[in-house]
Amino acid sequence: MKTFSLIVQLIPSLITLVRDIEGAIPQSGQGAAKLAAVRGILEATYEGIAEVWPAVEKVISTLVTLFNTTGQWRG
Repeated sequence: MKTFSLIVQLIPSLITLVRDIEGAIPQSGQGAAKLAAVRGILEATYEGIAEVWPAVEKVISTLVTLFNTTGQWRG
C-alpha cells in the first residue's frame, strides 16, 4: 500500500516529466533513452526511487502506451 500511495502521488509529476522529455526528443525509437532520462532525473531528485523503480517503470510504460494509443502527447 505504501508503494501504491507513493505512485499515486507521483503520477502528475511523471506525466509532466514524460511529456517534457517526449517534447524535447520526439523521435520514435528512442524509448530506452527517454526512460533512462526519466530514471536519471528521479534518481537525482529522490533518494528512495530504487526501491520503487519497478513499479514506477510499469506506470511510465502504461502512461506511454496511453499517450500513444490516444494521441495525447501534446496537451
